Amino acid sequence: MRVDEAIIHDLDRYRTEGYPWAEWDLFRDEAPIYWYEREGIKPFWSITRYADVRRVSGDNESFANGEGRLRLDLAERDNRFWDGYRERMSERGWDPEEPPDFIYTDRPVHWDMRRLVAPEFTPKAMRTREESLTFHAQKYADQFWEKVATKGTADLVEDLAVKLPLATICEMMGASPEDWEQVHAWTAVMFDDPSLMRFAEKGESKKEMRRRMFVEFEDWIFEQIAERRSTDCSGPDLISILLRSEIEGEPLTPQQLLGYIRVLIAAGNETTRNAATGGMIVLLENPGELKFLLNHLDESAVIDAGVEEILRWTSPVIQFARVCTRDTQINDQVIKAGDHVGIWHASANRDNRQFDEPYRFDVQRTPNDHLAFGHGAHFCLGTHLARWELRSFFRAVIPLLPQVSLDGHLERVGHLHVGPIQRQMVVKA
Repeated sequence: MRVDEAIIHDLDRYRTEGYPWAEWDLFRDEAPIYWYEREGIKPFWSITRYADVRRVSGDNESFANGEGRLRLDLAERDNRFWDGYRERMSERGWDPEEPPDFIYTDRPVHWDMRRLVAPEFTPKAMRTREESLTFHAQKYADQFWEKVATKGTADLVEDLAVKLPLATICEMMGASPEDWEQVHAWTAVMFDDPSLMRFAEKGESKKEMRRRMFVEFEDWIFEQIAERRSTDCSGPDLISILLRSEIEGEPLTPQQLLGYIRVLIAAGNETTRNAATGGMIVLLENPGELKFLLNHLDESAVIDAGVEEILRWTSPVIQFARVCTRDTQINDQVIKAGDHVGIWHASANRDNRQFDEPYRFDVQRTPNDHLAFGHGAHFCLGTHLARWELRSFFRAVIPLLPQVSLDGHLERVGHLHVGPIQRQMVVKA
């Protein structure tokens, strides 16, 4: 395979085979900064080496986040997203050109918005949630094992991995447990896959179903806002905090509130779920590593290291896009102002220039300075939340894993940004 033949944007490939590791290896070795021009996707500079991904991520002045292309996607899907977003905003009488959420912005707007809830995602804040995380993780692990014990089989995704991150972010939002399952459905619809037609009403096309679900999600968010306002927004939940917040002396607009709450729920749900699922799968495939963690389950440092390796290995966020704001040289390549850049986090986390034997899963790997959470100004707001969730999750789940085995093929969703795992059955060993 030659560089000019390599394809790294084929959704069917992501769906059927997973990440294009061989192609990324080729790019890192032969064309680490490569003008990727292929049918079906808007051209961009593909950045695949760890050092270069880290540099671009850390240089927000040269590589902007707020130029309209946050993630790489097929041109048709990208156009559909923006057309749908602008249509819904126009119908509400809002500015269709305003960014969907604060992640699409750069400093100072990005920092001004991010800081509003940042205190709720610090290690100090997570320690106050540790008891709740431990309780929920054990409850869901027990429910999962009960199903395996009675039915002989269960799904690692829907029967286990989705539950803790969904419960946690919904609790932080102050959402009723009665709404959690529906919230899960709404966020799932953000990922375009044929199986999503299970949410369609009679006679609905996929396009109609997706639009209806987006509107339902947005309407539910406004119901939550109205409910908080009825109690003077005095609660400790994230929605109440946002309603009490101001930017330059002004409260957030309804459009800003919608985007902020929507992205917190989606980001706080999907990515951690995929790390949890991928982590269970790789532990079942590596019984020696699983046994080591089981034997050191009470040692925080060991579990912490295991979680970091799971994050590196799974790399649930595949890539982000940036737009070059000024002519910038990376190594020997000049990237022109206006050029689009794709930074492949998953590829960077397999770079042998940074990691010794990167294709070896090693729960004792140290150091492990992976890029699963990004780098720089846009470093993931939920980093500490995800780590705390995964630590609680695996402490509860690891004792169960030696008692199950993988059954059947892994089912994935074809997506270029988060690589969701849709289904993985296990049977009682």
